[in-house]
Amino acid sequence: MIIRPVKPEDVRAITKLNYDELHYDYTVEHTAQMLEEVLARPWLKINVAEVDGQFAGYIQLAEYISLINEKLVNVMELAVVHEFQGQGVGSQLVKTAEEWSHELGFAGVRLNSGAERTSAHEFYEHNGFTKVKYQAKFEKKF
Repeated sequence: MIIRPVKPEDVRAITKLNYDELHYDYTVEHTAQMLEEVLARPWLKINVAEVDGQFAGYIQLAEYISLINEKLVNVMELAVVHEFQGQGVGSQLVKTAEEWSHELGFAGVRLNSGAERTSAHEFYEHNGFTKVKYQAKFEKKF
């Protein structure tokens, strides 16, 4: 397994994975546009896992700096192709978040996970995360 920075040519595999595993139905064009924006911002990072040359998953990270918390790296997305789940791919991707947090001198890693994603919660707890609280999510789109 190798972990590497995302490349623009990963966009189709990411779009498919987001649909298959996370159930987000965005077009390849939308994902490509968002990827371009991520790559232009140094406070955002995406790492990709490959197993035997095949795309196996990705993690998107962001610097999380708040007046009411310690500086943390925020896991925005983490997804692993179904056939590679349970093989350590997700854990290796999480390690990249921990490594980046250490490089930045931050206090740790945080993430949100949907209440219905109970198997993901078990994965995170297995990887040393602690459930801090449950909360509602609000948006106002324009």
